[in-house]
Amino acid sequence: MKTPTDNPLSKRAPILIGAAVIVIGLIVVMAGGSEDETKDEEFYLVKKDDFLVTIVEGGTLEAVNEVSIRNEMKYSSKIVSIVPEGSYAKKGDLLCELDVSEIEDRLDEQKLSVESAEFALTQAEENLKIQESLNDSSIKAAELKLEFAETDLQKYKDGDWPQALRDAKANILTAEEKLKIDEETYEWSKKLHQQGFETRNTMERNGLTFTQSKNKFEQATEAKRLLETYEFPKMIRQYEADRDEAKADLERVKQQAESRLAQYNAEVTSARTKLDLQKKKLDEFNDEIKAAKIVAPEDGLVVYPFVSYRSMSQSMIEEGASVRSRQEIIKLPDVSQMKVTIKVHETHVNQVVQGMPAYVVLDSFPDSRFAAHVRKVATMPDQQSRFSNPDLKVYGTEILIDEKLPDVKPGLSARAEIIITNLQSVIKVPVQCVTTLKGKQVAYVQKGNEPTPVPVEVGMFNHKFIEIRTGLEPGDKVLLSPPLDASDEGLEDTFVDDGEALPKGRDPKQVQDEVRKSEQKSGNQKKGGFDREAMMKRFDKDGDGKLSESERAEMQKSFQGRQKGGKGGKGGRPEGGRGGGGGQGGRPKGRDGAALEGAMPDLGGEELALQRAAEKAVAKEDKIAEKAVRKEDKQRLADLGLKEPRKASKKLPRKNRG
Repeated sequence: MKTPTDNPLSKRAPILIGAAVIVIGLIVVMAGGSEDETKDEEFYLVKKDDFLVTIVEGGTLEAVNEVSIRNEMKYSSKIVSIVPEGSYAKKGDLLCELDVSEIEDRLDEQKLSVESAEFALTQAEENLKIQESLNDSSIKAAELKLEFAETDLQKYKDGDWPQALRDAKANILTAEEKLKIDEETYEWSKKLHQQGFETRNTMERNGLTFTQSKNKFEQATEAKRLLETYEFPKMIRQYEADRDEAKADLERVKQQAESRLAQYNAEVTSARTKLDLQKKKLDEFNDEIKAAKIVAPEDGLVVYPFVSYRSMSQSMIEEGASVRSRQEIIKLPDVSQMKVTIKVHETHVNQVVQGMPAYVVLDSFPDSRFAAHVRKVATMPDQQSRFSNPDLKVYGTEILIDEKLPDVKPGLSARAEIIITNLQSVIKVPVQCVTTLKGKQVAYVQKGNEPTPVPVEVGMFNHKFIEIRTGLEPGDKVLLSPPLDASDEGLEDTFVDDGEALPKGRDPKQVQDEVRKSEQKSGNQKKGGFDREAMMKRFDKDGDGKLSESERAEMQKSFQGRQKGGKGGKGGRPEGGRGGGGGQGGRPKGRDGAALEGAMPDLGGEELALQRAAEKAVAKEDKIAEKAVRKEDKQRLADLGLKEPRKASKKLPRKNRG
């Protein structure tokens, strides 16, 4: 009989149990090490190292010097034929031929214009001969003119002048009577206005009418004086001069005939000049036909100009495309010296200076780099980039390649790396480690079990790392993905912090007084402003010039109704009250409400009643309405020296304030 101790499995049980414990321990250790390794991957170990600050941007390979060939025709045309892009042309080779069918049609029309000008010249010469036969008729016309001049002189003395004098006197009498009536009306208006029975506008209008009548009377009197003093002698002298001139014309008829002959001679000369101009235009059309054939001015590589897809004034260069006058058609670049044009973002442009070293890598030769330097940095942002994205500000930068390139052609894609500086033994961290907390730049450093924000001072940076001048030490572990401060996100953040000391503005009451004086001076009261007379007319029922208890209660009731009626739907107008349309949770004010608030400074003891009415109305609003109180409500209450009725003083988030 075997005992349990004699069983072989019983002897190996402790060994198996020990092995299992060891395996489990290893699994636990490996699991714990994996977790620690995962945690370490979330942090970056701070250390000092050399920091190369560079800017890498992509661009296009271009020639520094190139010959631009344009459409020299004065009219738009279409491309009939053009040499393929990339081919090599020699001096004198035909590069492009433009359509001249329309020019040829115009040429035919111009030939007709030349023939018409020739006919006009012949006609002018014939008119010159006809004029000679009209000299006899000129003598009879001069005699008739003398007779008419004597008749006009007598007619003015016996008829026109007496009638004009009578009209002037009648105008004076009429203006004088109207002046008396308007003066009396104006005086009565001033008296009625002083007693409160007439408005100021009516009084001023009557005063304006009186002034106009006075001016008309003076004008009528002056007109009669001018008529007698200047007009009558002038007209007599004019008619006498016409008569004398007619007599002289009769004697000068032969000289006038000669003058007319000279005029027709000038017309002949003008017709001959027009003919010359038409012939010159005909020659221009012939030159246009010659300019339609474009030849190479020198040897070079044929390159078509780049046309942006946003350009609406020109099309791609190809056969059948339309080209306007002076439009660039072909470029003949000098490939012996090349450059790369890149666009540097506004955050880096201040670091780039003309002459800085750079390197260029062509996409077609990714394993080769070529030494270069910064040739030019634009002073203004690139307009084409702003067209596609108004918020994007990039600056065109030319990188001149110093080394000789292989056999490449313009238009290749390339990348340029500008060497800004090489910092020696500085602290650098990945750019994502630095974030903003309450307006300050911080990095989250592992201290204990929780990362702690530490303020840092940053220096230069590139697309991967950023220099840390103060705040971190070698050996620190910074969090690679720090939490974001929601209060600092977005462009709608305010520039003023809570509790910040602000400069004292102007006294609101003084501003109101200046506005009121300006309105009274101009005579036009701002729409929706305070009209005390209208308010008293509405609420002062007994007409004693003061508000009794019952009248004040009615005014408070009207104010409360405005507060209730101001709660409109989202984006719509309210259904009740005259408070005007308001958004969700708002307290809009209608014209009556604005008048009541404007009345507060002038009503003396009524401010307290209005304040209590406002507190009762606001107390019925919910918390959303309290948060959405508009700025103008707050300002008006502050101007009146009233406290804003609020249920709670809970601080609103920054992006929801005001």
